[in-house]
Amino acid sequence: MPRYLIPIGGNEKKSENSDIFKEMIALAGGAKARIVVVPTASEDPKERARDYQKLFLSFEPESVDVVHIGERPDASSAALAKIVSKATLFMFGGGDQLRLSSLIGGTPLHKALLERYQSGRCVVAGTSAGAAVIPEGMIFQNNRFRQFRKGGIEMTKGLGLIHDIIFDTHFVERSRISRLVQAVSTNPAMLGLGIGEDTGLLIEDETKARVIGTGTVIVVDGSAIEINHVGYVKNGNPFALTNVIYSVLTPGVVYDLKKRMVIDPGPIAPPPSLIPA
Repeated sequence: MPRYLIPIGGNEKKSENSDIFKEMIALAGGAKARIVVVPTASEDPKERARDYQKLFLSFEPESVDVVHIGERPDASSAALAKIVSKATLFMFGGGDQLRLSSLIGGTPLHKALLERYQSGRCVVAGTSAGAAVIPEGMIFQNNRFRQFRKGGIEMTKGLGLIHDIIFDTHFVERSRISRLVQAVSTNPAMLGLGIGEDTGLLIEDETKARVIGTGTVIVVDGSAIEINHVGYVKNGNPFALTNVIYSVLTPGVVYDLKKRMVIDPGPIAPPPSLIPA
């Protein structure tokens, strides 16, 4: 069975008319969907839980469970592991991604989620911080005074549902290009994906990614980098970096994360050339 991840750039339209949520629910089984929402990243998890519970119930799924992890022992609950083992959609809300990685990473809940996702029976989604925590590498701090300077970001390990990928969120709206470029410069094996607000990526088998929603996804590809001085300059200083590949993807465009290339230009593409062969 195919595996699906849906990272969302934040500030998504919470409506049953949202293309993002319609796709999410359809992949999770529609009326048979069993949904688990984790609002732990939020400063007000109860309010965030109410928002998503109301939204998901409007699709009339089989069940909606809301689970807040206040401390690490909460993520060791046998009852919670049982809920996750039956989930067809697991969604992380937004807030602070360190709350998710520090409270869930390495726990029985983390293990249960990885196993359920790998089985292909559970869609895993996340918005804002909930998207950032999905990959193995995660940006958690933006030192604004050091844009395009070494030390401008801080990174740690995410939950590892996908590898060699970094998700950054609220990307266009908060002008976060500098931090994603720096993240990619530290190891160009990682592909940077900056996801705009009310925009998501529907990723199948960690390979094929289709843009959904209303905004754009920016790809920062360091595979062709030639000059890279990030390992030589002192912290706080600018660093030279050349031949970074920068792409803008719009809804409907399909991108191959392994080959690092567009495989479907989407519904709004120019007509064939009128120049005779």
